[in-house]
Amino acid sequence: MEVTAALVSASNSLGTSYRRVGDLPRARQTFESALELVQASPFKRRAGAWSGSLSRGLAGVAASQGDHATAAEQGARAVALLEQRVRSEKAARPRQTARLHLAQALLLVGNAQRHLGHYPEAEATLRKALEVSGEPEVKAQVVSALGQLARARGDSAGALEHFARALPEAQRLGRVGLLISLHSEMGRIHLADRRWEEALREYSEAMRLVEDVRSELEEAAYRSGYLEDKLGIYHGAARAALALGRSEEAFGFAERARARAFLDLLGTHTTLSKGKTRALVEEELRLRAQLAEARAAAAESEAGTEDEAAADPAWRRGRLQAAEAAYRAFLERVRGESREQASLMSVEPVHLAELQRLLPEGTALLEYLVTEPETLLWIVTRTAVESLRLPVSRRFLVGAVRELRAAIADNAALAEVQARSRRLHDALLSAARPRLAGDRLLIVPHDVLHYLPFAALRSPRGRWLVEDYTLATLPSASVLKYLEGKGGGRDARAVAVGNPDLGPALELRYAEREARNVGTHFPGASILVRAEATEARVKTLAGGSALLHFATHGALDEQDPLASALLLAPEGAEDGRLEVREIFGLDLGARLVVLSACETGLGRLSRGDELVGLQRAFLYAGTPAVITTLWKVDDRASFALMEHFYDALERLGPAQALRQAGRATLAQHPHPFAWAAFVLTGVPD
Repeated sequence: MEVTAALVSASNSLGTSYRRVGDLPRARQTFESALELVQASPFKRRAGAWSGSLSRGLAGVAASQGDHATAAEQGARAVALLEQRVRSEKAARPRQTARLHLAQALLLVGNAQRHLGHYPEAEATLRKALEVSGEPEVKAQVVSALGQLARARGDSAGALEHFARALPEAQRLGRVGLLISLHSEMGRIHLADRRWEEALREYSEAMRLVEDVRSELEEAAYRSGYLEDKLGIYHGAARAALALGRSEEAFGFAERARARAFLDLLGTHTTLSKGKTRALVEEELRLRAQLAEARAAAAESEAGTEDEAAADPAWRRGRLQAAEAAYRAFLERVRGESREQASLMSVEPVHLAELQRLLPEGTALLEYLVTEPETLLWIVTRTAVESLRLPVSRRFLVGAVRELRAAIADNAALAEVQARSRRLHDALLSAARPRLAGDRLLIVPHDVLHYLPFAALRSPRGRWLVEDYTLATLPSASVLKYLEGKGGGRDARAVAVGNPDLGPALELRYAEREARNVGTHFPGASILVRAEATEARVKTLAGGSALLHFATHGALDEQDPLASALLLAPEGAEDGRLEVREIFGLDLGARLVVLSACETGLGRLSRGDELVGLQRAFLYAGTPAVITTLWKVDDRASFALMEHFYDALERLGPAQALRQAGRATLAQHPHPFAWAAFVLTGVPD
């Protein structure tokens, strides 16, 4: 293939686009493939210049991946080649482009050196970038990077001075990602220095920008470059607000953090619609495409485009502002037509007073927010709200939850499990217990607490939490406002699915008995086992049933949580994978969905709030409650607990029935492995 300037420019633009949307493997592959072609080119002078631009792209990808050593290495290679290009270019426009690329490469190297702890070298590199660049945006980015370097050195005053210098230029240019980073960095410094009002002011402005439509298509770029942890903005704001005694405001920040994390996971996926909301989703597709096109035009200047129109700031701003205005107007209309659909497109947190009205009598909601140095807890009832700052770090919780889960999974001695459980009970619940009057808890976990079996927390009195309370969880408190009126059911029929034909390796011998047992409690139930347990049959029957029970495997996809699935038998056009993105599109009326499958509740094993999980999908699809599992449950143990559950369900609500089943199993098998994996998410009863 002949290497031309057009080919290199196209590869640069394509690689940059992949990086901006977060597809780092494709970005790296694009840059590397183009670099191989260039290095084989007979045009040695041009090859050097082209290699510099492509190496700059590879350095950017490495930085986005957190591989700072590679970013420094690739960036240094780019700097050497681009310096040669600057010296050799005679024409004004190519020379200007070369200087822009050189300044960007120096910025990448300087940031990498900072991350590696090479502070003097980082300062020298960034100062050089300031001298080289004639582009206002790059200068603002470099000044911001100098502020980050000052903060890393412990110079808070110097850091604030640099951030304040960069702010006016970022505002003039309308660069949302950079503005978010600057306000976040200033908030972080004020928070560390206990200047609560100043911290809250900066974090609030950063949140406003994060939730503005202009940030939607810029996120991938600044998430990995300008801003390492966007959710830290919400966490910092909540901590500052609580320090000021503004509990309700802090609670709102915690809920907005959950909503933001969920939206980031959904990204721009558009299949999450059902019924009358489909037209709204299709319209959002069109408006997002317009916004993407306007954003892409703005991004072209960063890659050194030769297009005069695309490089004109006024042209870019006008086009982008029109797309933003159209999208804002659309979101306002969606809020009026479908609040739940709006929650899949923008941050829509519940207000505390509204939440209190929604809570059943005798129920206390416990909402946790795990931050690096401390854990925040809100205790909400119909008549009162209290907030606590627990001296429990994220580092402690990660270790303690991992150790408890390992002890349970390994069937460790009961005394060891009890000791580890008591440690977590003391950290998370001891301060709250005196404030709990009723016997029902609605827990909103956060971060690693999504993976904690709360039922198996043990009190100083030697009692498991499930012995004292009926438990349920929610992915966020805001979800509660969408669950009213769900689960009406078209009829009383149940659908039970067990042990689909998936091959000998995935055989679940007791799952078939479990499914048939459901039929003994629901006369006329549709029992789908073996070859009959197909994805097509499930989709056909699901919409009309009052109860859905799945005793099958779950497959989790950490890279694409929307591709996580229940595994069913294939048939016709259906591949047997009932994926999360498909479940969002179902129209259900079931009052309960039971997923007694392997690890269906775990979702993505990260900070927890990033997981979609099958629970949220089923709640959106129309059920008010879904039961999932927190670890691989032996199918025989699952069969026994589910037998107790359906016996109790004949006279109790789902949450109380699950508690009864857990206690009955506990009486026979005291080890939590047998009874603590099952969790009800949704309306308590």
